[in-house]
Amino acid sequence: MRKIIVLLTVFISFATYAQEELQPLRYNGKIMKEEAHQKTSVLHESFTYIFDTLDLPFFDDFSSDHFKIFNDTVGGSNVVDSTWFFLEIAGVPNAWGSSYMLDTSYRYEYDTVPGYGFDSISIDTIALPSSFVDVFILDNYPVTFTNTEVWPSFYTIDSMWTVSSPDATIIEVDPDLLQDSLTMYFVVESVADAEIFWQDHFVYLNDTYPIQPHSIGVATFDGIDDVGYPYDWSSPSATGLSDVLTSKPINLLGTVGDVYFSFLYQGGGIGEVPDQFDSLTLEFWSPVSSQWFSVWNTTGSSSSTFTQVLFEVSSAQYKQDGFQFRFKSYGSLTGSLDHWHIDYVELADNRAFDDFHEDEWAFQYPAQSFIKEFTSMPWTHYQMDPKNRMVNDSVTLSTYSSNPNLAGINVSGGTGMELYYDGTLLSSIDYLGAATVNPLTSFDLRYELPDSDPGEFWFDTAYADTFAIFDLKHFLGTDTDNLFRGNDTLWQQQVFENYYAYDDGSAESAYGIVGAGAEVAYKFSMPNGVVDSLRAVKMHFEASVNDASNALFYIQIWNEINGKPGDLIYTTDDELLPTTYLPKYKYGVNGYYEYVLPEAVALSGTFYVGWKQSSADRLNIGFDKNINNQDKIFYDMGSGWTNTSFEGSLMIRPVFVSGFDDILASVKTNNAGFEFEMYPNPANEWLNIKVKDRFTGEFKIYDMQGKLLVIENLVGSDQISITDLSAGMYIVQIISENGDVGTSRLSVSR
Repeated sequence: MRKIIVLLTVFISFATYAQEELQPLRYNGKIMKEEAHQKTSVLHESFTYIFDTLDLPFFDDFSSDHFKIFNDTVGGSNVVDSTWFFLEIAGVPNAWGSSYMLDTSYRYEYDTVPGYGFDSISIDTIALPSSFVDVFILDNYPVTFTNTEVWPSFYTIDSMWTVSSPDATIIEVDPDLLQDSLTMYFVVESVADAEIFWQDHFVYLNDTYPIQPHSIGVATFDGIDDVGYPYDWSSPSATGLSDVLTSKPINLLGTVGDVYFSFLYQGGGIGEVPDQFDSLTLEFWSPVSSQWFSVWNTTGSSSSTFTQVLFEVSSAQYKQDGFQFRFKSYGSLTGSLDHWHIDYVELADNRAFDDFHEDEWAFQYPAQSFIKEFTSMPWTHYQMDPKNRMVNDSVTLSTYSSNPNLAGINVSGGTGMELYYDGTLLSSIDYLGAATVNPLTSFDLRYELPDSDPGEFWFDTAYADTFAIFDLKHFLGTDTDNLFRGNDTLWQQQVFENYYAYDDGSAESAYGIVGAGAEVAYKFSMPNGVVDSLRAVKMHFEASVNDASNALFYIQIWNEINGKPGDLIYTTDDELLPTTYLPKYKYGVNGYYEYVLPEAVALSGTFYVGWKQSSADRLNIGFDKNINNQDKIFYDMGSGWTNTSFEGSLMIRPVFVSGFDDILASVKTNNAGFEFEMYPNPANEWLNIKVKDRFTGEFKIYDMQGKLLVIENLVGSDQISITDLSAGMYIVQIISENGDVGTSRLSVSR
């Protein structure tokens, strides 16, 4: 009951004092699949994955994705099917429709007594002959069977008084056993699976929840399953076994020297802290006894650093071919709660008892935005003064050295960054700062950005008209041998479309205030000289402990007076024709719902955008805890504007008028609500579109200036002629009849 007591206490407190609040997330919208939650335990037509055995060393720092994607289909090159029949005799399946009883069935003999009617007296009851069949148990795998004595699934009545006696009449009964079958599909690993280390995917691979990680990326354990939903919907206080992370089989035969296992762990981070009743456990699988054994565990705690665990694997029952290990978390099952983060999981031979360091220099956090204040801004606004929009003429990348010794930085092309557009290298910078990295500490790589030829490093506006996406590559090099090279390279994208953004597209909490008429305002400043029209506001709402999907709100815009929201310059709470909105939940990173304004609003300089609540319900806007814009968030409970007490960024993005509006209004980086396949790409004369069964909607093609060139009705998968299109790049958009949108780029070659 501890969780529900805490939540009720918080609710009463905030309802009484009408203040702001951060709430944990109920779901993980970044991995959520709307149709994937229909689960079944039926084995028929299920897929079973068979994993290859790994050799030592085993190492994963979660900077790369080493998880299996379970999306194989019937007929795949690595898919083999097997069928078992419920009833067989001597290895031969019974005919379809065969049935039996598990108890004796009989033949009943009757005669006639004059004056009492036909078959009025029972003469004898005779057991029908039995037989033996193999009865397969189809509810579990591996499939087993028992050789079972059975009887016919009917009984007979024999009227002995008739001339043709015996004249058995067969009476069928409901059988105990009826022929059935089980078909399973087995997926064997291919060459492409050589980098798969884990045989399940319940944990959340991310770089947003840990504090001071030793490299970018961790595996996070919480109360949410592999498709983003709570493990238990039945009770807000449900607790128990939640996430599990299981290695593939590992061969420990023939190891050299001592075998040691190590990992780093952290409780809470910037997520929800596990309490004293929660735990993280490590278990080893013994191929000798075919059992799991608990070898380590810890109870809930909060930490801003990672703790390393190191111990020897010495028992002969583990040093076998087929050894495995798994982590298990115990805690709340009702949402993104009770977080544990693990990193640098290593199992290797020829190690020692004092091998407590990874001998690594790695990127620690995602790269920061290269433009001032924002993670993204409208391309047309950036074009007004591009060089002055760069972030303070310098950029800093966070790294961490887990090497116990002083590490020298390779500054001759070994450490630096590169700028690309559409795969073409535009510019590069070598790191020319400090030549050494101190042991066991964070180290910031600070780059000065040249602003004049030669060596300019900025986003050149000559490369695009309507929007642009630039790719940046960051890389590390030292004069020592790093344990793992995968975390020495970091990629990022700098996106310019038609909106302003402060956040990184990933929510770690949900923000809201309680009180009818309460207002929230978020500050944005446009470049000098820019005048443009706001046409919509993108918002990312998160489902938390309370459902606010029916809570109406109004969108509002204020100017600035003395560093705070000032006069109201626009509201959808119009006296004559008010426009109200409801929180809509969109899934995936950058899963925003676009709220279109009744009319475009001309803006310049500094403005505030936000909402006014029509009820006391907390709306739960997504809250990014990794980028701090606390000074730009204000709320008003009726007594004046107050700056928020929380560090982070609201997931609100004002959208401006663009020549690409028809497309960008519905483009999502990851729209889990609708997907389609398009091939070939590049295409020449025909384009194949593959959609889900019973699809009905529209198919559109735009040029890169946003001009609509092709529009057709689409019913199911189809082939579209593109012979009228010139060679070049296009945007393909498919809209379902219920409004879901899928968008992709198309290259046409001639």
